[in-house]
Amino acid sequence: MKTRKQIFWYLSVVLLCFVSCTSDVDDEVKYLKKIEETLDGGTTKITTFQYQGNQIVSIDNEESIQEFTYVTSEITAITTTNKLTSLKNVVNYSYDGDKLKSVESAGDYLVNYSYNTDGTVSFEKFNISIPNVETKIYHGTLYLNNKNVVKEDYVLDDVAVGVISKFSVSYEYDLKINPLHNIMGYEKLLDHKGVISSNNYLIMTEETSFENNGQIISSASFYNNSFKYDAANYPVEKNSLFNIPDKGLSINEKTVYVY
Repeated sequence: MKTRKQIFWYLSVVLLCFVSCTSDVDDEVKYLKKIEETLDGGTTKITTFQYQGNQIVSIDNEESIQEFTYVTSEITAITTTNKLTSLKNVVNYSYDGDKLKSVESAGDYLVNYSYNTDGTVSFEKFNISIPNVETKIYHGTLYLNNKNVVKEDYVLDDVAVGVISKFSVSYEYDLKINPLHNIMGYEKLLDHKGVISSNNYLIMTEETSFENNGQIISSASFYNNSFKYDAANYPVEKNSLFNIPDKGLSINEKTVYVY
């Protein structure tokens, strides 16, 4: 009897340790330190990420550096500096409560967001390059599900009379962790589209249609991603295929994630 009790106690301890370790792995929070992207021709692009706690400080590559400004838990500005020209572009973010209200690049464009009772988000983008004049470029709807952007619909407004021009993007996701979603406030940046989602998209489909005098021209392009993951369900490698059938264009890309 004593031996049975000892065996039961031992198995219980082992099981408890296993569950605890598994939970630790599942709950582990990681932040990207670097990504290495390699194109078909062998060209490699390296992007590095700097943080302060769970806030992103900068995203840096050979072409540009993005620097982030926070107010409490929200990203309120992203300043992008072109390393070749030294020109800076500042995009400001404003909020209504905990929801993104508008995105503005001074002297360039303005995007306004509104939130619908069905869970979708409506948006309008304006050209504000001419002082005191707002020209609507497009409007549309974002569809979200389980903290993922699953579809974006756009209708172009700055077109000739009688022309209807539409554009849509749809996403299919894995069930793994998108490391960018761990960054404080990043998931609120709706202008960043699918990359803010909680999971990683496996397929992205872009469809366009152009109608003029009853004649419709449509086209589609596809992005297919396959991932390798670590034990904590974070991607460590992505192989991408970008395909535009009507142009006979196909591009491969490999991305390595470093934490």
